Amino acid sequence: MSEHAPSLGNHDDGALDLRSYAEQLLETHKVEYVDEGVLLVMAPAGFEHRSIIESVVDAIKGAFYTSQTTTNWATHSENFQWDLPDQSGRFYIPDLVVTRRDAHTAQEEREGIALVVEVTSPKSPDTVLNDRETKPKQYARAGIPLYLLIDQELGTWTLHALADGWIRYQIAADGRYGEKIFLPEPFGFSIPTGDWPEYRSF
Repeated sequence: MSEHAPSLGNHDDGALDLRSYAEQLLETHKVEYVDEGVLLVMAPAGFEHRSIIESVVDAIKGAFYTSQTTTNWATHSENFQWDLPDQSGRFYIPDLVVTRRDAHTAQEEREGIALVVEVTSPKSPDTVLNDRETKPKQYARAGIPLYLLIDQELGTWTLHALADGWIRYQIAADGRYGEKIFLPEPFGFSIPTGDWPEYRSF
């Protein structure tokens, strides 16, 4: 479920700053500061959503332990605050961030992000629109190599990759649940999707 927070004014006129308000809400909710004057407040992820993210994490970790990759990737599920690169104070909380494990600072960790995964929540139209249209633009502008969109409503997945010489994504591959997702370099292994549960609205 998503909500537009009431207009709280801005920091300059003494009213409550949206960034601070969002950080307070993060203590108990999943919140994203997505646009000027707009916060998205989301209910906890459902069974299908959690199962899909767990499956992706298991595949990434399993690839290292079975020597499909030599990189032991760090995975952060719904606990990584990703600030938009425009210095606006806005931020997202991606469903999954995959980054290199050798970072010594928050900046190095951010620069080491190789993949962001978002799973749509059909009950939250605002978040679905952001996952499908808005977030790919922002992640591409920040230079994140790969963006995987998993669309529960459609039962599909789409892997976006940075276009050479551009700060926008191209579709590298797409498919339906049950079809493996091959992650190109710097990964070089596949994510199975056969165990992903179909979304049920009840």
